[in-house]
Amino acid sequence: MARMLDFVLGHQETIKKMVESFENGKPGQTFLFVGPGGIGKKLTAMGLAQALLCPSSPRGCGKCPSCFRISQGQHEGLKVIAPSGANIKMEQAKEILEFLSLRSLTGARVIIIDQAQTLNPQAANSLLKTLEEPPENTFFFLIAPSVAGILPTIRSRSRIVQFRPLTQEDLGKRVKAAAWALKAAGGSFEKLAQLQEGPEQEVREKAVELLTLFIQDKDFLLNELWRSEFKDRAQGQRMISYWVGFLKDAICLQEGAKTQIVNLDQAPLIKSLAELQRPHILNLIQKALQVEQAFAANRDPQLIIEEFYVTSRA
Repeated sequence: MARMLDFVLGHQETIKKMVESFENGKPGQTFLFVGPGGIGKKLTAMGLAQALLCPSSPRGCGKCPSCFRISQGQHEGLKVIAPSGANIKMEQAKEILEFLSLRSLTGARVIIIDQAQTLNPQAANSLLKTLEEPPENTFFFLIAPSVAGILPTIRSRSRIVQFRPLTQEDLGKRVKAAAWALKAAGGSFEKLAQLQEGPEQEVREKAVELLTLFIQDKDFLLNELWRSEFKDRAQGQRMISYWVGFLKDAICLQEGAKTQIVNLDQAPLIKSLAELQRPHILNLIQKALQVEQAFAANRDPQLIIEEFYVTSRA
């Protein structure tokens, strides 16, 4: 076994500053880690828990029983909370408060709240006082994609730590993948794993096929293929996201910025899109982004695509 912090890629400067602040005795106690999923935020929080709870080293030794138990998520000084279903509920907030009400058997206590943006209002409000004034030697690590989904009352009580997406080189150190997938992953191991799964590859292939139809078929609205594929809201939203990526690549090709093209394996599609007029491509990108928002608002998927097609040709 080794220190969990040693397995974190791309965030070593952030980790260095935080560990040093712990050693200096003025680190703050409530932290909000924000950044895309699959880039190492939770691993960093677990590694910092090792450092805070390790009896042998203020940086975590990675060898003692305490460090081992944390790596297994079973330490008596560690509480990890994640959504139960769609939300983190009041019952889970009570678990945290009960955990803190017990006499500490360790020098410190660490609470990690994963996907903190899913805290329902009742659960979040019950934790406000504790987050603002944690008990001595108690540390909270809240993890979320961005500050936007976090209640302002929680944001104001937290020290925000921004995590940037990983580089393609970082991803390539851990996962063997095609160049296009490393680029398209946007610095996220989570996204890279999805791209390499068979079902997601099928969705991407469908996105290529349907975008080609959308651009070239004058009778697109009469084609039943797109209707069946966009019937599933979640799948439709992902396909539109791919469309946006393909159209952005076409702009890069027009600009001669070939190194910025993400979907390297879709050269024929990107080349055909780049033959469209620049204003038309930009209009398609803008409307596709609006379509993504419409999907998120639970509007009828097929009606959304019909409107997209008609307005993009107006």
